[in-house]
Amino acid sequence: MRGMRSLGGSSKAVSIFRPARLSSLRSIFTGCRAVILPRFGGPEVLELRENVPVPNLNPNEIRAGYGRSVFQPHLPIIIGRDVSGEVAAVGNSVKSFRVGQEVFGALHPTALRGTYTDYGILSEEELTEKPASVSHVEASAIPFAALTAWRALKSNARILEGQRVLVFGGGGAVGFAAIQIAVASGCHVTASCVGQTRERILAAGAEQAVDYTTEVITLVFLFIC
Repeated sequence: MRGMRSLGGSSKAVSIFRPARLSSLRSIFTGCRAVILPRFGGPEVLELRENVPVPNLNPNEIRAGYGRSVFQPHLPIIIGRDVSGEVAAVGNSVKSFRVGQEVFGALHPTALRGTYTDYGILSEEELTEKPASVSHVEASAIPFAALTAWRALKSNARILEGQRVLVFGGGGAVGFAAIQIAVASGCHVTASCVGQTRERILAAGAEQAVDYTTEVITLVFLFIC
């Protein structure tokens, strides 16, 4: 596992410390800032709190912070799933990452502690190296949306080369990721969108971009028994 500084709205993630290898984040500090959901409601209930306890980083564990489902949470909880930042500490069992390395990824949906905090704890398989060509702001918008699109197309629909794929909402995060995944899989892609996203969608490889505010989409389903 790693302790990692997340974006928290900043355009650049910076590691506060660079230890070689730690058995616990608490050996460096005990608290950090975090966005807390203290009760259910709209955005107005969110609170930015100081000195939120930092979980222990155990050297022989690969995963931490899981247990109770987020669908039945004990409030207050720290929200957020996507993250991009710099590795600040690693457990002794971690082999894939080093302190100071730039990474991005997403927490498992059942994680109890979110990423809207200065430091997050993630398992090794939840992170990958961030490409140098992508900023932290860009990278932090990719993981959960792209994984959602991947699961829909690859795990559920099981798309194949040559098939035709219609993506609703191609200008959104999940839709835009779905377009790129389908195109990379050799599919013919049509996407619905609003006018200002048309060129971006076509540039991503879609063969057609239909503005649903001004055009009508007619669907023809062919069932082969």
